[in-house]
Amino acid sequence: MNFTFVTLPLALSLVAVLPGMAQAVEIPVSDTHTVQQSSEYALSTKDFFPEKTPTESNYIEAESPADAVAKMDKMDELRKAGFNVGAMAKVNYGPCKIVAAGFHTRKSGNYSTGGFKSTTYCTTKVTAIKHSSQARFKRLAWWVKGGPDISQSAQKIKAGKHNGTYYSAVFEQTNHALSCKSAKKTTWSGRALGTIVYKGKTYYADAYAPVQKGVPCRL
Repeated sequence: MNFTFVTLPLALSLVAVLPGMAQAVEIPVSDTHTVQQSSEYALSTKDFFPEKTPTESNYIEAESPADAVAKMDKMDELRKAGFNVGAMAKVNYGPCKIVAAGFHTRKSGNYSTGGFKSTTYCTTKVTAIKHSSQARFKRLAWWVKGGPDISQSAQKIKAGKHNGTYYSAVFEQTNHALSCKSAKKTTWSGRALGTIVYKGKTYYADAYAPVQKGVPCRL
């Protein structure tokens, strides 16, 4: 897929050792860059999912969304060529990762709404965390955009556990919910885009929700 100034590329890879512990520089959450997702209606499987699609990715430093695009595209090129991305990509990694969970019908919506959660977890405190999630469902050979992009910012970043491990900062996007028009079984996925501010610098990451077949939710 081709991306513009306001979109992130399709994927990152799990390729770096996270930095050591340090204190974050306090700057307003409003200074966080917002990265919008692609507004294309339908994408082929090849266009929507990159090779070796990750459900979990490292954050990388970028001066702007456009800079993030250029760096992530370079990482994708190296990966597809079979190179060790961690050794060759000239990028700075933040102290966080983002992971996306599978799309499901939500108990909080009496199982008549569907969505997926995404989590950012960090080895040290950060100033700000924001997620924007987009769901897509499979229709024949195409992945169709399911509803609007839904964003959520961490009002207060707290320490906590992720998969049983304690981290200095954990934020989970919990407001991703779409109204199901019927309970017809459908194949779903999606993408979560994350932005963090750490020591006055901005970092970006994206991760894909694993494909879930037979979810009783059709828009």
